[in-house]
Amino acid sequence: MRYETAEKDFEVEVARTLNKWCVTVYQMPDKQILAQDFFPERWKALARAQDFIRLLNQRKKEGEGGPDEDDDY
Repeated sequence: MRYETAEKDFEVEVARTLNKWCVTVYQMPDKQILAQDFFPERWKALARAQDFIRLLNQRKKEGEGGPDEDDDY
């Protein structure tokens, strides 16, 4: 199972390997591995993959608005 960020700059893959479920985060377009984690159960791996996608999509939303937005100093 694969998930992509909205901008398609990251991809998260869930695959069965070595009797465990592997979650891998790739930076596109060269598919450089940024993070990898293993889980004994599929549902835990899928939940972590969805967490990664949600966090990666949020980073763009939080960065919008420019440097003067929410300046507290």
